[in-house]
Amino acid sequence: MKPLSAYILTHNSEKYLRPVLEKLSQVADDLVVVDSGSTDGTEAIVRGFPGVRFIYHPLKNFKDQRLFAESVCRYDHILFLDSDEIPDEDFIRSVKAVKERDFPYEVYRLNRYWYVLGKPVHNIYPVVSPDRPVRLYDRSRASFRASRPVHEEVSGYRNLGLLEGKVHHYTFETREEMHRKLELYTRIAALDLVRRGKKPYLFKMLVNPLAAFIKWYFLKGGFRDGTTGWITGRYAFDYTLLKYRKARRICRRIGRIKRNQRAEDSGKL
Repeated sequence: MKPLSAYILTHNSEKYLRPVLEKLSQVADDLVVVDSGSTDGTEAIVRGFPGVRFIYHPLKNFKDQRLFAESVCRYDHILFLDSDEIPDEDFIRSVKAVKERDFPYEVYRLNRYWYVLGKPVHNIYPVVSPDRPVRLYDRSRASFRASRPVHEEVSGYRNLGLLEGKVHHYTFETREEMHRKLELYTRIAALDLVRRGKKPYLFKMLVNPLAAFIKWYFLKGGFRDGTTGWITGRYAFDYTLLKYRKARRICRRIGRIKRNQRAEDSGKL
């Protein structure tokens, strides 16, 4: 039987961390928590699980954080969950089953159900619920190297399987948490947009947020979630608006730096 590593990325993640660790401890031969500077009880919870490694690593973006976590895992087959993703028993049995068969597929997806402000939802930008992300993979066959810095994905695999059971993702427990993560995610997304050479034109900042709201609130079924659906629809609007607004600010700063540099160079002639 091939061994399995598992990891969790954490930052002030004490609320759901214990049940996630309890579940992963049932299937992982190597379990790692990569923390980006928690100030709550996260580390104390991890220290209560013998054999679980707790490693501090500052967060640059989520892609690089996952690549770091991947690098410290002892075994090639890696399962990862977020600190607020709680798997059910059917999922754990499914992981054990593919492990006993030496992981016949290169990567495996799972069935993930989303909860916002404690309530089940049909979507939360940029995914529908349930969605099926890849969460178990052979790092010799697939990786995050080609992923974007936020909403990161495994790529490079040739075949994939599906793990049975459910993983319940309890994201955005409060409006304050939603706002904090929105600021973080859009900052990373804006930097990525600029680095990829995409122009954050004004018309995109004006039109795309409304298009995002229409897509996720009406077309993707957010309206069926009542007040919570309105909040998630507004989240799609705000995410898109802030991404372009921040990207435009970055471009303006870069433009000023370049103009100042040209002026300095001209003065030296």
